[in-house]
Amino acid sequence: MAFKIKTESVKAKQKEKTRKQLQEENEALAAQVTDLQMALCDVYELAAAMTGGEGNG
Repeated sequence: MAFKIKTESVKAKQKEKTRKQLQEENEALAAQVTDLQMALCDVYELAAAMTGGEGNG
């Protein structure tokens, strides 16, 4: 009895990311979010300084 290997399922399995790859990607994205938050704080501070106000928060 011959076995048939479905090439579609093999290719799909090869494309799956490992837990470690997902963890590394998640950490990189978290770092990007932090950088974005810091940049937004800088923009807010510049805008507040230009208007002369301290803001409400």
